[in-house]
Amino acid sequence: MKKIGSILLQIFSIALVVISCSKSDNVNTLNASFSDVSSTVLRINKETFDKINSSRKKNISEGDAFRINKGERKGDILQLNVSYSGGCKQHSFEIIWDGLVYTNNPCYMNLLIIHRGNNDTCKALITETIIVNLKELVGDITYKDKCAYTIFSTFNSSETPDIGIKGIN
Repeated sequence: MKKIGSILLQIFSIALVVISCSKSDNVNTLNASFSDVSSTVLRINKETFDKINSSRKKNISEGDAFRINKGERKGDILQLNVSYSGGCKQHSFEIIWDGLVYTNNPCYMNLLIIHRGNNDTCKALITETIIVNLKELVGDITYKDKCAYTIFSTFNSSETPDIGIKGIN
């Protein structure tokens, strides 16, 4: 009887360890996080743009590391495909426009993108598409469709944008 009790205690202990370390809890958390698209904040603020852009050029990054894989425009929507490390917490992105339209030929507008990882220490490679509604960001100005959009990550210290998306006219 003592032997059966010892065996049951061992089985219970193993079951408890397996249940508490089960990957299924992590999988559910990851799936919840993946199904919740990262939020994107759109902001027009020249002072903030200039401050962050100046720091960026001095190799002082704001936010968390990420990569812009590709981008395309569909009507009033910019779709930016990005990758970053994480998987355990909700991430967000902030798009900042300084409010300026550079009317050189071709005209363009500069945008900064900041990734906020919320101290997510998980290491999964997350790839998602961020949606930027241009009508919401820049309004219904004449240049919204004509101009290109040059997009800089805060981790890019060069004068070359991470990506450029042409105007549709």
